[in-house]
Amino acid sequence: MNKHSTASDAIWVVTGDSIAMTRGGGTKQLKVEELSININLFLEQIGNILEKTPEKVGKFRLDEFEVHAEITAQGTIAVLGTGVQAGGSGGLRFVFRHSSVSSNE
Repeated sequence: MNKHSTASDAIWVVTGDSIAMTRGGGTKQLKVEELSININLFLEQIGNILEKTPEKVGKFRLDEFEVHAEITAQGTIAVLGTGVQAGGSGGLRFVFRHSSVSSNE
């Protein structure tokens, strides 16, 4: 990111990358446009997963699907997996709820 970036085309992100942390970093400026593209791609991929998710599991109805994700130093969006403590981490939280279907549709 060059020194001439305006406040509206770049955003500071604190990354959890161990390499960045050991080099005294942990924060990185990312282009808003690239981050926007990556978030939209991530949401499209999650949408594909949700379309294949059953509405009912046994006697239970799935009302909500929550995903925790993190922004990498490269600006990609990654789902937080096993061994990551979401409570101690910033990041993105996406909550997907079933929309109620109107009888007019």
